[in-house]
Amino acid sequence: MSHHLDSPASRQDPRLNLTDLYVFDRDGATVLVLVTNTSLAAALGLERTPGFHPEGRYEAKVHLDGSAAEQVTYRVTFDPADALGDQRYVVDRLAGADAADDLATGTRVAEGTTGRTVRGDGVTVWAGAAADPFYLDLHHLDHILEGLQHGTPIDDGDWTTEKAESSFTGSQVEVVVLAVPTTDPELRDGRQVGVWGTTKLATDAGGWRQINRAAIPMVWPLFRAIGGDDASPEYGRDTLAHPSEDRANDAGRVASFVAAAVAPTGVADPDAYGRQVAARLLPDVLPYTVGTPAAFTFAGFNGRALSDNAPEVVYGLVTNAAVPTGLVAADAAETRQPQFPYVVPANS
Repeated sequence: MSHHLDSPASRQDPRLNLTDLYVFDRDGATVLVLVTNTSLAAALGLERTPGFHPEGRYEAKVHLDGSAAEQVTYRVTFDPADALGDQRYVVDRLAGADAADDLATGTRVAEGTTGRTVRGDGVTVWAGAAADPFYLDLHHLDHILEGLQHGTPIDDGDWTTEKAESSFTGSQVEVVVLAVPTTDPELRDGRQVGVWGTTKLATDAGGWRQINRAAIPMVWPLFRAIGGDDASPEYGRDTLAHPSEDRANDAGRVASFVAAAVAPTGVADPDAYGRQVAARLLPDVLPYTVGTPAAFTFAGFNGRALSDNAPEVVYGLVTNAAVPTGLVAADAAETRQPQFPYVVPANS
């Protein structure tokens, strides 16, 4: 839940609202999952069109060996939906300096139609509507945000872990799944990579505007208070920024926010702890060692599996305390499957 309708542009068209990024190893490949267009938009009274935006781009960006800039980008673009709601799409791979260039064209590696598995040149792809694998009780999140935003102890009120229910049960999203074999010359076994996703929209001037981005889950909802609200200059800047700008833009503010959150808990040096958390969360890029089991945990980030309880991990980091969500992976088991595309297609 890096972005669930928390930027003005994503509320205008939820098809460009990138909600989650997952990176994990499966069947001899690195799997990159971009999640967008949550059906919760309609539940919140927003206008939602199913599918992917035909004037947008959906990009998975990969940094190699700690590089500040992406060196591999998988760019997915879609045609308008046909009479049945299906969309043709193409996948282009951009490498080297082209990976960060909106005007570069790259190499076509796959093309197909939503809802069907495509085996392309060095990549297997699936795109379409699926059950949202994310699980979180938004009522619990409200209590946590209330405490963090006002610098007060978190008071769960009448909410308890026994009452926890995932607000995402039954929700639907649009998903792009890319599987890259670990024999790939760039995403090869043992390599240290960093991954983030972004959506972009064509501009009238012929360029591309970044609508939002996602990598480490829960970063934006928990730290929205730092900028005041999602219409603030800081928040707008961060939405449009490149991850390489994150530490300069936000490290001090994130560190101060976390220090204030843990000061009442008896942490020996709240300021040092705040800096430690800021260094771990920024830049907002998800680290992963290719070919290893993904694990998004309090001890460390190594990709993110579909089953990982990301909210509980990030709550714990920010507060330096155990913050049980009352939910476990089994509560969303129906949204995952062992075979490609690993998410569960809608109506399957």
